[in-house]
Amino acid sequence: KKKRIKHDLPLQIGFFVYQYAKLHMLRFFYNVLDKFIDREDYNLLEMDTDSLYLAISKDSLDELVKEEDREAWNRVKCEWFPRTDSEDHIRYDKRTPGLFKVEWRGKVLLVLMLRHISVFDSNSSNNKYSSKGINKTYELSKEEFVKVLEKKNVTPQVNQGFAYKNNNMYSYKSL
Repeated sequence: KKKRIKHDLPLQIGFFVYQYAKLHMLRFFYNVLDKFIDREDYNLLEMDTDSLYLAISKDSLDELVKEEDREAWNRVKCEWFPRTDSEDHIRYDKRTPGLFKVEWRGKVLLVLMLRHISVFDSNSSNNKYSSKGINKTYELSKEEFVKVLEKKNVTPQVNQGFAYKNNNMYSYKSL
């Protein structure tokens, strides 16, 4: 007989956390990016409740801030990004929830179904893969990604994990 896990936490907590995360991302987009940076200088590529992928026209957001808004940017920047003025601030802000941290920089972003994202750098050994809802044991190469996008050639993979339904946890395996 399979083991069961009873999950009886209030759903309101989960809904609040999810909605608050979405609100935080939207506030950042409209109150920070749109306010301080010209839309011609950035392009939002993908956003989720815990990640944001941007294409920017310069090496950093600091370089893109409108000159007339630079003073205001410097005042509010620490509300959205980790401080870099001291080692203590760097260590403390590194683990502070809600601050936007650069996890990876690259030159090419490829997205399949908003669930499978790969960012490639010119150095092929320095790539980032993100797969939501599927196993992370199989990483597509840049060439495989392009093949899927252009020729619709799909490589089937076995996906297995756990699913939560009706206050019970189940394991699954699918092709």
